[in-house]
Amino acid sequence: MGKEIYELLLAYLREDISEKEMIRLQGWLAENERHRKLMEELRDKEVLRREIGTYASFDTSRCWSQLKEVMDKTSRRSRLSWSIWRSVAAVLVVAAVGGLLYRQITDSFRSGEEQVIVARIEPGRTQAVLITGKGQQLLLQGLKDTCLNFAENETLKINEDGSLKYSLSALSRMPEWHTLRIPKGGEYKIVLDDGTEIWLNSASELRYPAHFVGNERRVYLTGEAYFQVVRNEVAPFIVETRDMDVKVLGTSFNVSAYEDEENSHATLVEGRVEVDDKINGEKVTLTPGKQALLQGKEMIVREVNTKLYSMWRLDRFTFSSEDMEGVIRKLSRWYNVDFFFSNTSMKQKRFTGSLPKYSDISQVLRMIEMTTDIKFQVKGNTIIIQ
Repeated sequence: MGKEIYELLLAYLREDISEKEMIRLQGWLAENERHRKLMEELRDKEVLRREIGTYASFDTSRCWSQLKEVMDKTSRRSRLSWSIWRSVAAVLVVAAVGGLLYRQITDSFRSGEEQVIVARIEPGRTQAVLITGKGQQLLLQGLKDTCLNFAENETLKINEDGSLKYSLSALSRMPEWHTLRIPKGGEYKIVLDDGTEIWLNSASELRYPAHFVGNERRVYLTGEAYFQVVRNEVAPFIVETRDMDVKVLGTSFNVSAYEDEENSHATLVEGRVEVDDKINGEKVTLTPGKQALLQGKEMIVREVNTKLYSMWRLDRFTFSSEDMEGVIRKLSRWYNVDFFFSNTSMKQKRFTGSLPKYSDISQVLRMIEMTTDIKFQVKGNTIIIQ
C-alpha cells in the first residue's frame, strides 16, 4: 500500500475526492476484504474521535514510519487484529491530515455535544475605516450594495461582496488622497479608480489618490496587501513602504511591511516587478515565484511557494516551517487577541500546516496542539502559550 492510497483515503474522508480518484480507490477496495473493513473503520466517527484523543500528541514522521511498517506486514499475514486496525486508522488520520481532517471531524460532532476547550473568540471580518482628504471618517462595516455620497455629487460604490469600488470621471473633484485603515480583526478589499484590486490584511493601512493623474500610480502601504494591478505602460503602479518601493506595470503580487516586524518582503505571483531597497539603494527585478526579502540591511532574492504568501486573502492561513512567533503574530492580528509566551523557547518551534481562517480560535489552537508539543491556555482575551 503506497502513499497514493493513503492520500485517496484522506480525500474520501474529507469528501474532496474527484471521480478519477474515486475509481482508483474503488479498485483498491475491491482487491481485498481487509481493505473494505479498514474503510468501514475509518468511516466510524466514534472510532476516529476516540483514537484522535489517544493520539493527540504525535511525531508526524514517526507516525508515517509506523503506519508503513504496519501496512507492509499485512501483505505477509492473512489477518490483522481489529485493535491494530484501529491504531492504523488513528495514525493515518492524525499523521496525514493533522489539523485539516480534525476540523472536518469535530464539525460533525459539534451538534448537541459538550465542547471543551477555550472561550469563543471570533475570527476577523470585513471592516475598515475610510478617511477622506478632508478628514471625514466613515466606518465601512456591514455595508453592501450601496453608495457613499460626497460633496460635488461624487459617489463611491460598496459592492455586493462588501468591497469598496472607485469609478470616477476624468473631471472628478474628489479630495485627492484617501486612507483606508484596517483594524486588528479586520480585512477589506478595495478597487481603485484604475480598476486595480487590492486585498488588505488585518492591522494594515493604505493611502492612495481617489483619482489617478499624471505619469505614475503611487500608493503607500503599512502592513500587508495583495495587489492585482491593471496594466498601464504609461503610468506604472508603485507601492511605497517604509523600506522598499515595488514598481509594476500590471501584475499580481503580495507585499508585507508591518511596522512591528523587522523583515519586509514582496512576493511575485505573476508578471514582473522591480523592487527598490530604500535602505541600500539596491534594485532587483522579480520573476514569478520569486520574493525580495529585506532582512535588516540586506536584500535577498529567493524562490518561494507563492501560496504561502497569498492564501491569507482567501480562506486559509498556510505555513511551511514557520517559527511559532511568526504564526502567533498573524493569529493575533486576525483574531484581535494577545498571546503570551510563558516559555520563550516555544517562539522558535516550527509549524507547517494550513489553518482555517474563519473558524473559532479554539479549533485553530487545537489543530496546532495536535501537530506540535505546544499547549494553549485562554484567559479572557489573552492566550498563554506553554
